[in-house]
Parts: sequence; C-alpha cells; structure tokens
Amino acid sequence: MQIKVQIDTKALKARTEREAKRLAFSTAQALNETAKEIQTAERVNLDRKFTVRKAGFLYRLIKITAFASPRKGRPFAEVAIDPTKKRVLLGIFEKGGEKAPTKGKSLAVPLTGGPARPSFRQSVQEEFTFRKLRFRRHRTKTGKVQWKGEKRTFIIPGLGVLQRVGSKAKNSVARLIYAFRRRPRLKALLNFTEIAARTFNREFSHQFRKAMGRAKK
Repeated sequence: MQIKVQIDTKALKARTEREAKRLAFSTAQALNETAKEIQTAERVNLDRKFTVRKAGFLYRLIKITAFASPRKGRPFAEVAIDPTKKRVLLGIFEKGGEKAPTKGKSLAVPLTGGPARPSFRQSVQEEFTFRKLRFRRHRTKTGKVQWKGEKRTFIIPGLGVLQRVGSKAKNSVARLIYAFRRRPRLKALLNFTEIAARTFNREFSHQFRKAMGRAKK
C-alpha cells in the first residue's frame, strides 16, 4: 500500500526566511552597539593613559568607520583611528615607534615651564609657535648664517631655539625654549586592540540577546 503525502512548505520557507532576516538584523544591531561600546572604552583609555590637551580632537580620531548592515551585505562593524588625518601620532602608540620630523632632521620639543609651554597640560602658546616667531635668515659680517625670530629668539643648530631675556646690555642671558630631538622613541601605551577585544567579549552576547528580544516583539 502506498500513501501519497503532499506537504505545503511555503509557510515553513516564509518562517525560515523571517528567522534568517531576524538573525541577520539582530547580529548587525549587536555588532553596531558593541562597536559603540568599544569606541567609548577606547576614549576612556585615552584619559587614563595620556595627558589630553585637546580632548575633542583626540576623541574624534577614534571612529566607527563601518557599521554592520545586512542590506548592504556588510557583516561586520569597524572601529579605528581615523587614517585620513595627517601627522597624527596616536596610532604609533599601539606598537611603539619613532616620531619622525616633518622637516629637517630634528623635532623641536617645547620645554615645559618655559614660555612656549608653561605647564605640561597646556598646548604650545600661540605667540610662541614657529609660525608666529617667523624665523628669518641673517648673515653676519663674517659670513656666518643665523636664524632670528620674534621675541628675541634665535636658533642654534643641533641645540634648539633660545630666547634672550633681560636688558640688551651685560645682563642679557639666553634661555632654551625648544630643544631639538632626533626621532624620539614613542612607547607602546595605547593597547587599542586589547581593549577592543576585551570589550567585544564582554558586550556582544549581551547586545545580541537584547537585539533578538526586541525582534521577537
């Protein structure tokens, strides 16, 4: 005896498709919420590890550069240090490295406590930036080249930028306000990857359960 059975699988397929979509969207939501948590954790880490003089600028460097999206076929979210900004050192602190000069062979480092940077937490004072000091080339009677700037500043190659203080007579002395350094070494302090991994492991499952719970309502 044969029994013919016909099963209408349309409802099953529809339900399977709905579940697949719910799973995809819930996963994307969980990834995106986790990315936000990673971004926050990375910014908090900046305050812990560094003396942040321009917090807004540094916080904006840590960006969510891609959000997960089933519609766009993107099964991942990405948090990174903004790679479009030039001369930003933050990424170097992940593995450590050298700070290279943008011009010449040395970097001019402002000395803390001097007029260029009165305290460590302060940025370089506007009137003591190289742009404002406007160094100009001079040639002495003996043919020697000197670089002199505003505020009685001058450059000694290999040493730094000095400023004359006191009267222009015998009491005049020179103080060092910038020191020249050749490719200073930056330590590995950031721990960006470690913090991202730790935050993901803590957050993703929780965010996924929340997203799936919302999808079932």
